[in-house]
Amino acid sequence: MNDPLFGNKLAAAILTALLLFFGLPQLANALLGGGHHGGGHEGENPFAGYPVEIELAAGGGEKKKELDLGTLLASASPQAGERRAALCVSCHSLNKNGGNGTGPALWDVVGRDVAGVAGFGYSGALKGAGGEWSYERLDQYLRNSQDYIPGTAMVQRFPKAEQRADILAFLGTLSEDPVPFPAPAPVEAEAESEEAPAE
Repeated sequence: MNDPLFGNKLAAAILTALLLFFGLPQLANALLGGGHHGGGHEGENPFAGYPVEIELAAGGGEKKKELDLGTLLASASPQAGERRAALCVSCHSLNKNGGNGTGPALWDVVGRDVAGVAGFGYSGALKGAGGEWSYERLDQYLRNSQDYIPGTAMVQRFPKAEQRADILAFLGTLSEDPVPFPAPAPVEAEAESEEAPAE
């Protein structure tokens, strides 16, 4: 017995499977905003280790140009960053004169020496990193802490640059004397597509 709707049912099943396979990790990442500390903290993105990227070649489209950190910070939202940083309060204090938790207090973190909070037991990896927490270094650390400083006790990933910029903009407000954002890169003049006609 032939089912006249068999083709439609098969197509619907394939589309549903593709939607679940590609859409579920993206939906989880959008809702949870990337992973945070290791150890199964509540709110950790279970799909963070399985990024899915789809590039459509139709129409000869060009790959989206990455924006520099200064440009991203210029349009970042500290309010959105504060919402994302709510994941961090399980380990870090965000308040002035706040004590250390599982992680060091984050007040005045921008511009502070790496591993610079007195009395906190930092990992050897972080102690050996040296330098200070600039916006650029914090951006790399938030992107993938284990790749940036292997062996650090902090385990989190925020793969989306815009999300990291929002968090950095919020962290910049945690100070009575905020560190200015880096300047946006100058806009490159686009080459003329056509030469002026000869007279």
